Amino acid sequence: MLGTIRVGGVISGASPAYNIEEMSYALKTAQAKILMTTAASLSVAVPAAQNAGIPRKHIFLLEGDAPGYTTIKDLLKIGDKSGIRGQVLPFQIPPGKTNKDVCGFLTFSSGTTGLPKAVMISHQNVMAQCLQVQQVTSPDHKKVLAVLPLFHITGLVHQMHLPVLRNAEVYMLPSFSMESMLSTVVEYQISEMLLVPPILIRLLRDPIVAHYNLSHVQKFSSGAAPLSSEILQELERRFPSTGFKQGYGMTESCSCITAHPLDKCTYNYGHRGGTIVANTEVKIIDPDTGRELGYDEPGEILARGPQVVMGYLDNEKATRETFDEDGWLHTGDVGYMDREGFITITDRIKEMIKVKGIAVAPAELEDLLLGHPMVEDVAVSGISDDYTGERPKAYVVLKPSFRLEKDACTLVKLARELIDYVQENKVRHKWIVEVEIIDEIPKSASGKILRRVLRKFEYGKNGEDRLIARRQEIRSKL
Repeated sequence: MLGTIRVGGVISGASPAYNIEEMSYALKTAQAKILMTTAASLSVAVPAAQNAGIPRKHIFLLEGDAPGYTTIKDLLKIGDKSGIRGQVLPFQIPPGKTNKDVCGFLTFSSGTTGLPKAVMISHQNVMAQCLQVQQVTSPDHKKVLAVLPLFHITGLVHQMHLPVLRNAEVYMLPSFSMESMLSTVVEYQISEMLLVPPILIRLLRDPIVAHYNLSHVQKFSSGAAPLSSEILQELERRFPSTGFKQGYGMTESCSCITAHPLDKCTYNYGHRGGTIVANTEVKIIDPDTGRELGYDEPGEILARGPQVVMGYLDNEKATRETFDEDGWLHTGDVGYMDREGFITITDRIKEMIKVKGIAVAPAELEDLLLGHPMVEDVAVSGISDDYTGERPKAYVVLKPSFRLEKDACTLVKLARELIDYVQENKVRHKWIVEVEIIDEIPKSASGKILRRVLRKFEYGKNGEDRLIARRQEIRSKL
């Protein structure tokens, strides 16, 4: 990554859990020319690269070996034989531009609406965010636990760049398991753990935690998704000598807009999203009128600062919708600021669903389901889940030929087929947890799906009148 950035390249991370369709979309959208992967992922990487026009000779293996593919070790040998003495000259910023005008990274986000888009993150964005977070990081925090995905903005900033600035050691796990994480924390006496809500919940629920002495842990940090007050209270009871902090932000703000200051990293402030980080402005507006609001008045949160990204690659329409002419990022989140300067998030205007902190675009799942021969119309929305934060649910209108003269049991069986269909075609965090058969999708006069109506519908109807299929799953046995 750092080598690519040094010579002026752009890095785009991708989930190793992507299927061929998702990986092809990511490579095409990012206009990738080179793919670095592992031998274990070639079954997806190779056909996806072919779909994106990436030749086989441009697929390099970071780990493992496979016949006909170049490894990192091979590249080093090629470099040694090239005759070049010393390092290649570093990239120079073009005349008339600054580091805020040069894209260094692409990270995929659903933004406020629609399919995933490639977020253009400049060199300035990453540097500014690291300097901002450094100010709210304990000086003695020199051991960083890296368990979060590196293709996610949190991993990119907090696990791959910030430790370099702070000269901290990074303990990176090749894959997540409770055993490996806890063993690493204990063996290396890591005192602060940056996690996401599902892992924090596992810390409270998994009996394996009792086998590890975590008395040295001083602080838990959380981000990517909200954490309930009940979980915070339980976390404080279980680990009474610890502090707690969280940050609020999004990919489009290169991670944090707000974070807990060092003197407020306590559970008393845990349910709030922190105060504004350095060199950043926040205003809260009425989403209907645009009127700027005052303290304790909930509205849409807007942010402006050096960490706010450049926009979306080759998507001017989405860029204009999210970033206004005055440089304000429209987050799509509803919240308010109290008189202590803390942000509290209360709702979301934007449509995306947060599963374990990873954004899932309803439109992507709707497009998939609309391609199924049974489906006449569909809307996907998020429903709350204690473990993942949210899970996608599909409201489906079946074509008349599949609906007519069918009893309830048959209709529920058809709905389960749709659950399986999504599972076969999408990565795990995008799996539909429920399908409900309904008569009509609520839409505005312009045809836009009224997801707020769906949320009200979710809690307003008697379960006896509904045709719902739920995905059968077995979570980790505790």
